[in-house]
Amino acid sequence: MKKFTHMVNEEISSKFKLGLDMHGVIDAMPEFFSFLTDSFIKNGAEVHIITGGRWDLEFEKQLHDFGIKWTNKFSVYDYLKESDAEVIGKVQFPDGTIQKKFKNEDWDSVKAQYCKENGIDLHIDDTLIYNDFFSTPFARLWTHSGQSKSPNKDVRHMD
Repeated sequence: MKKFTHMVNEEISSKFKLGLDMHGVIDAMPEFFSFLTDSFIKNGAEVHIITGGRWDLEFEKQLHDFGIKWTNKFSVYDYLKESDAEVIGKVQFPDGTIQKKFKNEDWDSVKAQYCKENGIDLHIDDTLIYNDFFSTPFARLWTHSGQSKSPNKDVRHMD
């Protein structure tokens, strides 16, 4: 008979894979997620930063400033831009950044697709509507930090 610890540690999964959103999750609780990502990576897990925004040097600097560690990265915006997804307009963020706007059904399903294809064990996000597309574990983070949602959030994402 095999020991339970052997079954859990060797047969089920060799690595835990955590997916984290940036805006509304990491940036809402940076000290907590700095501790969490450091702990996970030190214990052999993978941390996937799965963001809606563009992945660039400024974004990476913000993660570093927060003390966030990661093993993998994914940008919904960069993915859709590179895949020639249909652009339906532009969106302007509070900092003045202007990006292409994609169809909701394309945008809302990409994180779920990434998590499924990459075997993510748990993804933490602040946008509940994404859950409709997930077949892998998904957790909606309610930070209750007393701050209103970012003004760039679509009303349908604020429930």
